[in-house]
Amino acid sequence: MENLIDTLAIYAAENLIPRFQEETAAQTRAAWREVNQLAGQLKALGPEAEEWVEALKLELLKIDTNHERATLLSGISIGLELGRL
Repeated sequence: MENLIDTLAIYAAENLIPRFQEETAAQTRAAWREVNQLAGQLKALGPEAEEWVEALKLELLKIDTNHERATLLSGISIGLELGRL
């Protein structure tokens, strides 16, 4: 089952998510610009702050990945439920 989920996640990431994100693409780009600007300001505080910024970015990426996976699983679950009706 895990391989199927991974395959579906890859398919969704490559074929479905970009289509659904078109509506918010400009907002997402603006948010990432802001994140990068703030990260630069924090990094300027010193080497320790730079390490924290990189660690923060990694954790945010994990959160985003987990959210996308949960969203995919929710969609699959809804599809299976509808298929049973």
